[in-house]
Amino acid sequence: MADRITIVDIAKEAGVSIKTVSNVINNKGNMRPETRAHVRDIIDKLGYQVNIAARSMRTGRTKLIGLGIADFSQPFNPYVTDSVIQAARARGYGVITSTYGYHNQDVESIITETHQLPADGWIFLTGQSISEDSSVFKQSYPVVLASDFNAFDKVDSVTMQSYEAVKDVVARLIKKGKQRIAFAGAPLRFNNETDRAFLERIQRSEFGTVDIRTKAYCNALQEYDLAVNPQYILSCELIDHKHGALLVKNLLNQIESTDMELPDVIVCANDALAFGIIHELAKNNIRMPDDVELVGFDNVPEAQYSNPTLTTINPHVDDYAQHAVDFVIERIEGYKGPARRYASSCTLEQRQSCQV
Repeated sequence: MADRITIVDIAKEAGVSIKTVSNVINNKGNMRPETRAHVRDIIDKLGYQVNIAARSMRTGRTKLIGLGIADFSQPFNPYVTDSVIQAARARGYGVITSTYGYHNQDVESIITETHQLPADGWIFLTGQSISEDSSVFKQSYPVVLASDFNAFDKVDSVTMQSYEAVKDVVARLIKKGKQRIAFAGAPLRFNNETDRAFLERIQRSEFGTVDIRTKAYCNALQEYDLAVNPQYILSCELIDHKHGALLVKNLLNQIESTDMELPDVIVCANDALAFGIIHELAKNNIRMPDDVELVGFDNVPEAQYSNPTLTTINPHVDDYAQHAVDFVIERIEGYKGPARRYASSCTLEQRQSCQV
């Protein structure tokens, strides 16, 4: 077995001091960019690896961030994970991930596991609500909640300005003359819940991805004196590809059996739903954007390569991830201030599926 490469070996090979090598590894210090690049080349050439256990014993830190995430079946999740990794690396930290399962578990199910992994702090990404007395808020390590749900000012959190973004898009569609605007990805109705009770529940919503985006859709219609037609509020259990396709099947069945018309445009709670809708519309020879237009939400990389390419709301995931990483690192490195909350801005990326 080859001897372990040390920073002494790196310094000797690069012709610099041990302190310079340490600064490069920890992304610290002032030096010429060429020097930093040269040292990194030597690190890669010799295959140097940080001894996490030794560094932890010496400093009390591993310089690793944990990311708790449902799974990678949703295109948004690997997208945000990549963004977290990039932001962490720029600050000299690595990232380890733990998934808690999309369908039947919640983020609290991995809390025990987080104490077995060498992370200095954790970012928890969740699309589910967390109670005020949740164990997520009672950890000895710094926690950042990445969610559209309430953090109760117990930990730092990041979210998106999704209410404003959806409301703006619907308003722009109305101004363009669209009358039949549908929203895909609304929350499920309760058993025997009337249309009125459902809409009133939506209006009371303060948190949650699908709740808030549905509320924005309804409020935009009402502000332009357009009736909210519950037939065009398309609810589903999960906002993924499969349920996007299922929504179209149900919609077409309803159109066939009633006097309901095909929407002019469908605004989706996320891009995953939109991809499923694109697939199912094409199967039924419904042309986009000629017969129906489509708007997604997330601006995942795949949106540029769907057919047609997807017009979508861009929540600037790089900024979202950067603030989550900055918050947790600042806590790791000693920040003791009150809980902070950041909302990334949203803009519209116009592509083939809809021109607004």
